[in-house]
Amino acid sequence: MQMKKVILLLFLVTLTSVSAKSQAVIALLFGDKIKSDNIGLGLFIGEQGSFITGAETLEFRPNLSLSLGAYIDVKIGHNDKWILQNYILFKSPKGAAGLDVKSELLAADSLVITHTDMIQRKLSYLQVTPVMRYCLSPTWSVGVGPYAALLARGHDIYSVKKNEGDLSYNMKMRDKFNWIDFGLALDLQCRLMKGKGLQFNLHYEQGLIEIYKQSTGLSGKNMTFHIGAGIPIKGKNAKMSHPSDNF
Repeated sequence: MQMKKVILLLFLVTLTSVSAKSQAVIALLFGDKIKSDNIGLGLFIGEQGSFITGAETLEFRPNLSLSLGAYIDVKIGHNDKWILQNYILFKSPKGAAGLDVKSELLAADSLVITHTDMIQRKLSYLQVTPVMRYCLSPTWSVGVGPYAALLARGHDIYSVKKNEGDLSYNMKMRDKFNWIDFGLALDLQCRLMKGKGLQFNLHYEQGLIEIYKQSTGLSGKNMTFHIGAGIPIKGKNAKMSHPSDNF
């Protein structure tokens, strides 16, 4: 338990440092161009659970992993009700856990078929999600929009039970999947300090196109849920400091 607390503390310190340095870099690159009340910037991190719809599973459980990225807010109009929030995710994990080997296997392997029952299929995308957000109040808002993603990595993990212990096999499968994914996103957001502080999101995505190449003979679409947190770097309610203030 003590080790978990240390790891959490190190993570929070690192995230705070990244936020400060990112603010300085943004100020250096863009200067006065982003000093607008209509634009806000921030970092984003989320715990994401993913499934593959239509897949045969022995255990219906999510594939859990962290999503990382940034967001850009653009205020629409003059009444503070509409915001176009663009998420740029450098790591958007998808896939599924508990897949049935007999029906979901992508590459024949006698050892895998003989000694395992389930597959953990892990996919990682670079993703852009523009969400049109309606503000119910300064704190609460709802959003909807499309997403487009480019596959960066894809692999299957098999756990084989042997007398000597459990062995894990990691097999690269990127060439079995379509490189492009597209779908729709729904989002509920809460911003602290009446819209001036941290943001917290409940986010749902449903893919609309097949993730597998036709030659695999499999069918499925990505589906994800996540709980995320956004750290504002710059916005109409957050003062942009001069780069020298962070060094």
